[in-house]
Amino acid sequence: MAEEKNRGARSQTLDRALDALELLADGHRRTSQELADELGLHRSIVYRMLRTFEDHGFVARVADGRYTVGLGVAALADAGIVGAESRIGDVLEELANASGATALLSVPQKDHAVVLAAARPSRSTAAVAIRRSTRLPLDRGAPGLAILALEAPRPYEPDEAVLARTTGYVHSKGAPFPGFDAVARPVRLEDGQSASISVVFPNAAVGLGEALPPLRHAVARIEHPDDLWTV
Repeated sequence: MAEEKNRGARSQTLDRALDALELLADGHRRTSQELADELGLHRSIVYRMLRTFEDHGFVARVADGRYTVGLGVAALADAGIVGAESRIGDVLEELANASGATALLSVPQKDHAVVLAAARPSRSTAAVAIRRSTRLPLDRGAPGLAILALEAPRPYEPDEAVLARTTGYVHSKGAPFPGFDAVARPVRLEDGQSASISVVFPNAAVGLGEALPPLRHAVARIEHPDDLWTV
């Protein structure tokens, strides 16, 4: 019984601190007071959190006194895919050029799918540029819904996630990028973490039949890196 209670234990202080870090991850710089207002906390509490994060390089204070995400966060992210980053980059470049669309690898973070890596096709001028660390809704749009498809079914989940457990992919139009289609497949990284790999392209620029084979090949390369695969 005690073990079960410990499994459910959480640090409220750490949880609040990570909430602050996740807010800054949207790319908007904030003062400690602005963060405190958004978090519903006293400014002194948030200020101590920020100073601690600053000491570890997880946040940085710019010239106007506002805070932004620091380079220490990028270092942690790189450590999470050590030994695989180069291969993932190769897979995404191959996928982008084979499909003629922007290719993404996204991972879950609370209620968002965060872009871990992206690649644009070398010969397409209409491809959308999506930067690393872009945060997308987990329950809206193909990249996030494909990740949900890897999880156990839960009440009131989107129909697209339910369907993806059968079809193996999600196709969304206009979400999460207005004017663009997205096709995504769920993928398990080598360490077992959930992720999705997707292609994003202007509406109707790429057919579903054109997008799925290179996506399937990309998933195979990531999930079975020691095997030889052909499209």
